[in-house]
Amino acid sequence: MVRFIQSVGLQSFTPPSKLAAAIVLMLCATIGRTQPRVTWAVEGNTEVGWNMSDGKVVWVNLLSAGIDVGLWKGAHLEGEAISTYTTNKNVSDNLLGFSNIYTPTNKAFRLIQASLGQRFGQWAYVSVGLRNIDTDYFTSPSTSLFTAPADADFPTLSNNYPLATYPMAALGIQIEAYPVNGLTVKASIYNGAADESLKRQFRVKPGHDGYFSIGSVTYERENHGENPASYTIGYIAGRAPGDGDDEGLVGKSGLWLLVEQPLMYVGTTQWCLLMQGSVMTRYTKNTHGYWGTGLTVNGIGKRNIQAGVAVNRMHDRTGNELDAEATCLVPLNDWLSVQPAMHFIRSHSREIVVGMLRFSVAFGNK
Repeated sequence: MVRFIQSVGLQSFTPPSKLAAAIVLMLCATIGRTQPRVTWAVEGNTEVGWNMSDGKVVWVNLLSAGIDVGLWKGAHLEGEAISTYTTNKNVSDNLLGFSNIYTPTNKAFRLIQASLGQRFGQWAYVSVGLRNIDTDYFTSPSTSLFTAPADADFPTLSNNYPLATYPMAALGIQIEAYPVNGLTVKASIYNGAADESLKRQFRVKPGHDGYFSIGSVTYERENHGENPASYTIGYIAGRAPGDGDDEGLVGKSGLWLLVEQPLMYVGTTQWCLLMQGSVMTRYTKNTHGYWGTGLTVNGIGKRNIQAGVAVNRMHDRTGNELDAEATCLVPLNDWLSVQPAMHFIRSHSREIVVGMLRFSVAFGNK
């Protein structure tokens, strides 16, 4: 892909900065149309994390707003922006972390998606624009329950590539195909260096930033429970800016796996097994392996409570880390939920215990 771009003279292509503003204006202008094809969602999260090992406390806040606007037949425009605020950035210095909404930089506005998608019947879908890998590949019924960052995107990705994971985004193209019922094939390619600044997000510079590609094959089998059985195998490949003594772009590649398997049904509850992992198959000076497993229970009681336990282990050149989490998500009504969580983290022969309490509100017509 890089050779092709260079061959047609796009070694360094940076659209004007006005492009970002134009896309935002298009979104706002289209909202004004009185069409039922416009869907929107606003979600707010606030959490307190307490490092019981040293007494430090952190307060994390995330506000997100998204919109999906129907255009012509099969086409739609997607946009999402976030705002973050965090206090006390030194609660935990381990790589695995304990909060998937934590970011050390406070910023009132980040654009994490602005893309145009076109669906071709029931067989294919193509999307071009600013995108986020977490949403495209790693948001599933089981992984979305847990608060650990490793369940939102694998450490082998986020620690080896400057890629489009929370809270950043990058220009890219995603292609999906649905050859038979239950089977989904995805492939994406992004600019190699993601960013959170509008001036740097809307650019394609393979000669400087490299490129990143990810793809997967997923088979999903419906059942009478809340969540289907899902089996995914995927690849990661790309050329990223080198680390340390490495100059220029360095080629890296790997494989990843995600399985969600319903085990049994007890009354109204569904018990599901979660298994995931990834390994770098070509060059890395950072994280070279990761695995995780968990158990979730859905549909507990009249409030439809979700509960789960999970263990994540990361293999890195600086040392291995392990995070064990226990959590439950309690809906209080249609728009408010509370989620306590407990993390036991072992990092570089140090043990850390972190307690969390998260409140979430959600509104919209999606």
